[in-house]
Amino acid sequence: MSGRVVVGGNGSVNEDKFSLSVSAPFAGDGSVTLNAKPNYRPSVSSKNGVSHNVDAGNLVGLSEISDYDVTIAKPCELLGQACDVELSMQKCKSGQANAMTISTNHEKLGDVTVSLARKGAKVGGDTASADRASVKVNLPMKDLISNDDVTASVEYDIPSQNATLNLGYTSGDVRLGVKSSLNVKSNAASHKATVNYSGIEGVGVEVDCNQDVAGNLSVTKDKYELRVPFSKDGGVNPDDVQLRMTWSQSL
Repeated sequence: MSGRVVVGGNGSVNEDKFSLSVSAPFAGDGSVTLNAKPNYRPSVSSKNGVSHNVDAGNLVGLSEISDYDVTIAKPCELLGQACDVELSMQKCKSGQANAMTISTNHEKLGDVTVSLARKGAKVGGDTASADRASVKVNLPMKDLISNDDVTASVEYDIPSQNATLNLGYTSGDVRLGVKSSLNVKSNAASHKATVNYSGIEGVGVEVDCNQDVAGNLSVTKDKYELRVPFSKDGGVNPDDVQLRMTWSQSL
């Protein structure tokens, strides 16, 4: 059982993520996971008077399932190559969106991941905005330039014709990251830079910013995160500032 409580600068408190997960062995060295989402998330707002949904009528939603996902993971061998295969059947109740990933390590190319996903499915933490069929390669930079501090990956999605390049560089307690995407058909491009600092024991600091000078400042400590969105034109809107607490409980 896990979730995330968000306290907003606008006076709201809500559980924006809440799910129950159970896993079991599958076909020897594989696994199957059921992730169910109850039809209730507590929330309180103090804007324009106090309002909440913490009452008997709404708590009944804990006995109902609003949606659920089923994920099957299994190592196997494909074309003589050792692979990890994951099939995810998501949003099984509200409108199924499936995804499949096949990951392997190629001797010369490095880590290779093939992703097939329907619109709305989550792949690697990102929700697909359209049907997706992509190949991602994490380049073996240590072998190419003899440097452990530099990382690079390239990804190409066939339906959208988007090519993405991720570059990373670590120096001491600072890690820099740049993500650039280019649509090879329209030549439309987008860019995002991220800076992480880990020099304070137990505290993480991250700033991300896109080409429009809009992004987030995040400070994390254990299960807490303070997130401050900003933009070039609007600066910082106090109503958008969030304090997040991620929790989990084994049953």
